[in-house]
Amino acid sequence: MTEEAAAQSQQKTVYLHIGTPKSGTTYLQGVLANNRKQLAARGVLWPSGHWANQVHAVRDLADIHPHNLKAADVAGKWQRLVNEIHAWEGHAAIVSMEWLVGAQPEHIQRAVDTLAPAEVQVIVTGRDLARIFPAGWQEAMQNWSSYTWDDYLVAMTEPESAEIEAGKRVWRQQDIGAILRQWGEVIPADRMHVVTVPPPGSDPGVLWQRFAAVIGIDPDEYDPAGRRDNSSLGVISAELMRRVNGRARERGLGWKSSEKLVKQTLAKRVLSKRSREEPSLALPADRYPWAIDQGKRIVAEVEQTGVHIWGNLEDLIPDPAHVREGTTPDTISDSELLDAALDGIVGMVGQINETLDTFRRQRSTLSAKLDKAEQALRDRRDASTGQLTRRYLADVADRVGWIGALRRRSRRRAGEPKAR
Repeated sequence: MTEEAAAQSQQKTVYLHIGTPKSGTTYLQGVLANNRKQLAARGVLWPSGHWANQVHAVRDLADIHPHNLKAADVAGKWQRLVNEIHAWEGHAAIVSMEWLVGAQPEHIQRAVDTLAPAEVQVIVTGRDLARIFPAGWQEAMQNWSSYTWDDYLVAMTEPESAEIEAGKRVWRQQDIGAILRQWGEVIPADRMHVVTVPPPGSDPGVLWQRFAAVIGIDPDEYDPAGRRDNSSLGVISAELMRRVNGRARERGLGWKSSEKLVKQTLAKRVLSKRSREEPSLALPADRYPWAIDQGKRIVAEVEQTGVHIWGNLEDLIPDPAHVREGTTPDTISDSELLDAALDGIVGMVGQINETLDTFRRQRSTLSAKLDKAEQALRDRRDASTGQLTRRYLADVADRVGWIGALRRRSRRRAGEPKAR
């Protein structure tokens, strides 16, 4: 549907971009946030505030509370997002949060019911498994996990018998055919869309062009550069994070209290800067035939659903031409880990110093504002006290003996009227 046609329609459309994880979601969310004003001018809402508001809303909707986070912390957040969408006077709104990919039918139904009378359309972005699995492992290492790359690969190929839960979780997030069937219990196929991530080496703007086509907007009218960065870690830094997580767990540290320092500072702000210097993790060559077979299965199942396809479904099948034998975590030397650890420590010190400098500047600014406000109150109090005193003395002088006589004589000389 084009922008003009959508604008003429009386019914609002809400596009739920539900994932999958590691399929360009961060990039698209950055583009949407970067172009919020331009989208609004064309009748499309990207919800206000930080993207974390959408995360909290989805947690509330789908009852998702990782790392023992409390449901009470996000209670009412979904309805708040819904209220903003209902209040929007344009023709469309976009919500993008990849945790929606695992929503159960009762959560999906709640989303549809609360967003009514708006029409809900679902967008699933998908990427080939040869890129998904390495990206998924290093992302898990940024999120408190400590299982090895080898254990992770076993869990991917044998999720039911694996010792770790990661395999089942990843397949719940990446089996696009199964995801469409689950959402299809509530949403008809003609209101669901699969957008494929283009092959390695493609211009990232291609993904934005495909996504924009679903919404019915001209991609060339928007800046395709996203502000948010979700760069993958190199294999050395990812292995370092795995070991940090394991040691932190042994020492009794909790994720909720450590997340800002371990993930947001060490991983995202410090070690991610090493990604261009480090080898990246790759799916082993001997796993490619299996990944190709799984890709073909997913493509066949997506075709059977009858949903709209944007891009090429062949993009979901790993290309053997991209097979490469990269560095694996078990081949990393102690000296390489030590080098990454030193960079991590120094980088964290720098980040902490920057944070302290920011706090100092904020404290100085706040202190100056408080001093100014206190001085203004003192000046106002002194002025008020002085004025009241002068009025009182003048009143007394007009009525008391020789003081009054002197004041009356002074006024006559000055040509002032007599006091009554």
